[in-house]
Amino acid sequence: MIALRKPTYYLWRNDFPSQKEFEAERKKYADIGFRVVTFLDGDSNTNIHDGIKALVKNHWDNV
Repeated sequence: MIALRKPTYYLWRNDFPSQKEFEAERKKYADIGFRVVTFLDGDSNTNIHDGIKALVKNHWDNV
């Protein structure tokens, strides 16, 4: 069996001046089939993979 996964699109909440604009952008990507992950803060110009690696490392350090 072949399992298809939805591609992931990352959004930073602080890139949008209003909640309404953010929700419109999030909905746009969700409606075309993306799984949308939202970050509430941080620099959107930072390499997302470095951020995810740091998150996992911090989690493992706390376990």
